[in-house]
Amino acid sequence: MRNTDAVMIKKAIIHVLDRNGDAPILTDFEQEINEDIHEFLEKHIIKSLQDEENRKGKFRGGLSVVKDASNNIFQNEETFVESSKAIAEQLFKAMKKNNNISSSDLVICLYTAGDQDYIGVLKLDYKKSFIHNIEFVDDQLKVSIIPQSIGLPGLGQRLQKCAFIKKIDEDDEYDMIVLDKQVYGKDEDGEIAQFFVQDFLNCQVLVDNRDKTKLFKRAAEKWTRKNLKEDIDKAQEVREEIISSFKNCAEVDVEKFSQNVFGNDVEAQDNFISHMDNEGLKLEAFEIDKSWVEKKMKKRVMKTDTGMEIKGEYEDFEDRMKFEIYKNGDGTINIMIKNVRSFQER
Repeated sequence: MRNTDAVMIKKAIIHVLDRNGDAPILTDFEQEINEDIHEFLEKHIIKSLQDEENRKGKFRGGLSVVKDASNNIFQNEETFVESSKAIAEQLFKAMKKNNNISSSDLVICLYTAGDQDYIGVLKLDYKKSFIHNIEFVDDQLKVSIIPQSIGLPGLGQRLQKCAFIKKIDEDDEYDMIVLDKQVYGKDEDGEIAQFFVQDFLNCQVLVDNRDKTKLFKRAAEKWTRKNLKEDIDKAQEVREEIISSFKNCAEVDVEKFSQNVFGNDVEAQDNFISHMDNEGLKLEAFEIDKSWVEKKMKKRVMKTDTGMEIKGEYEDFEDRMKFEIYKNGDGTINIMIKNVRSFQER
């Protein structure tokens, strides 16, 4: 699902969830899908499916309005309008639990990717925009700029909350891809952050190998910056070991990694392992997501405490004919870019 690069919108509908009202505004008609509407929905779906922060989700047991409504749509597309209303009412109910949750429009669409049908649930938070207004004042033409408070996210913007549901099979690993930036962002208000996943979708967010690979890379870098600030050599060794493991190994075992890097330094081993555990990475071995590594580790960026920044392909940093680090006696290092014939300024 995450690798989707094209979809065909079969059906779509939009409902208004104004939390200042007592009930959502539910339409009885499907959205007409012309070229512009198709492009708008397709781009938001693809961008959200490819978003680094999305996660796999599995419906929990028990009552689930979204699960039941989705099943109805998959089994009989004639129920699309009524089932979409049930989904919108469920989200509106979840939104009303907290006054800080913003009003929005809700788009529900049935689309095809490859040869499979999926249901997209897109919460379109309002964006302030501006339009021109034309009026006559005392027989004179007046054009002015006025704010528009209920603009929808443009093609260049990213959605904050959405879910993409596949045909539900209880034996499958997951039922959906869910994107909820508040859950995984810095919002500390738990009630607000959880309403979409918990109260609305009633799903469990899963941690797959892509998430573990990404989490290990981020958590290891965080630990290195904090604990090896004064030891450039060791910091470089840790980073090189991460790169080597990701490129040459099939899996990472946190304990074995720690032993390989820190050797007889048991305190550093325990500190590193404890940090990984606190960051949410279990100590069991996990399979490295090679597709994520290939996509996200093509380029390397080095930033120095002197304000310099060096960017390049990972392979170039490993080529001693192009790049090398020299140690100085005072604990500092010199970074040399070698054999340059020409350069440009940007």
